[in-house]
Amino acid sequence: MKTFLTLVLQLLIAFLILVPSSLHSQSPLGIPYQAVMRNADGSVMASSAVSLTFMIHDASATGTVVYQETHSLTSNAQGLVSCVVGNGVVSQGNFANINWGGGAKFLQVMMGTTDLGTQQMLSVPYALHSVSADNATNATNAIHATNAETAANGFSNVSPTGDTLYMANGNFIIVPGISSANYPAPVLGCTNAQACNYNAAATQDNGSCLIQGASCNDGNANTTNDVINVNCQCAGTATGNGVFVPGNGVTDIDGKVYTSIVINGQEWMQQNLTVTKYRNGDPIPTGLSNATWQSTTSGAYSIHSNDAANNTTYGKLYNWYAVNDSRGLCPTGWHVPSDSEWNALINYLDPSQNPSAWSIQSTVAGGKMKSTAGWNSPNTGATNESGFTGLPGGYRESNGTYNLIDNFGYWWSSTENDSSFAWGPHLYHGSSNLYRTNAIKQYGFSVRCVRD
Repeated sequence: MKTFLTLVLQLLIAFLILVPSSLHSQSPLGIPYQAVMRNADGSVMASSAVSLTFMIHDASATGTVVYQETHSLTSNAQGLVSCVVGNGVVSQGNFANINWGGGAKFLQVMMGTTDLGTQQMLSVPYALHSVSADNATNATNAIHATNAETAANGFSNVSPTGDTLYMANGNFIIVPGISSANYPAPVLGCTNAQACNYNAAATQDNGSCLIQGASCNDGNANTTNDVINVNCQCAGTATGNGVFVPGNGVTDIDGKVYTSIVINGQEWMQQNLTVTKYRNGDPIPTGLSNATWQSTTSGAYSIHSNDAANNTTYGKLYNWYAVNDSRGLCPTGWHVPSDSEWNALINYLDPSQNPSAWSIQSTVAGGKMKSTAGWNSPNTGATNESGFTGLPGGYRESNGTYNLIDNFGYWWSSTENDSSFAWGPHLYHGSSNLYRTNAIKQYGFSVRCVRD
């Protein structure tokens, strides 16, 4: 559950006002308000529903509440919410009847039940009260500003003649000839001059500042030491070695996150699949007895020796019917590789390999695909040069028994040989060979997915 950070930026000294016909025109409609909403960890609440309650206290921060209203808002991509105090759903008082000239006023802001704080309202109340300031044009209480001075104070679109601005008691007062459009809206951006994305035109910081060298998260699980670089981008150091480069990873329907690697244009998962449901949400049957496992022609999975620790380390063992199920075993945008896609990987790692070989396809690719740890000794030729990080998950035989964990790793392809058999590669702890297997479809093998 998100906890909201009480980061209220400020009341904007801008006035939502109808162009008056005289100094005694109707009071402005409200007070523009903006804030950047953040979670308790400091992250921006982007595109989130926000309920804000505004209470105006008389005389002090704990004084009588003379007005209260609520706004149901949605933050933008930068967490910014905007509204006009005075135009919400009123629960107490009347905004038009607030006596702005009757002493100090304080604004309290609540997000749901969370108190975001209370602050004194200064310029805005004085401006709202200006319509009833009888001596606003009196030279002893107000300073007349020329058009040039008006523009210099940040007001735009000043007409050549007739526009005037009064400053009473240090507060701008809009009088006939200047509408709210003449007061510029705040320019959001990074106001920290030390940041690489500093915006000299910004008048209000929106929390987007990026400091070169500062830690960050580039969202790629295959990189380390993520920092803001010289290009003002969050980037980390790739863990690739020239043969492979980190991919963007993928999350399955169960919420399991897999890192990935790109080898010769193919993006592969670096871990064996552990999913319990097909892509459409249907559960994959499991817990089958040996007899049922042997006879089924529907998709199913098991965990080697029914030991949860093996699921954590090696993933699940799926029969080929699960691989071939039209509901999809891999996450959206991914699929179980075909025999030819396995061959493309193997051929890249060993151009001399024999793709049509029944057993040994390569004498070196296996070592380049095996993890350097996790195998029984001797882990012959293991370099994991490809980044594939193959582990010895063993298999479940067609008769339901479990075998060869820590010694062999078997994976399915989506390619069948005939109605009873399908293809897949396997690795062995005692060799750097990559073997091609023609296995009965009731066998339980590991599964890796490749991006479409």
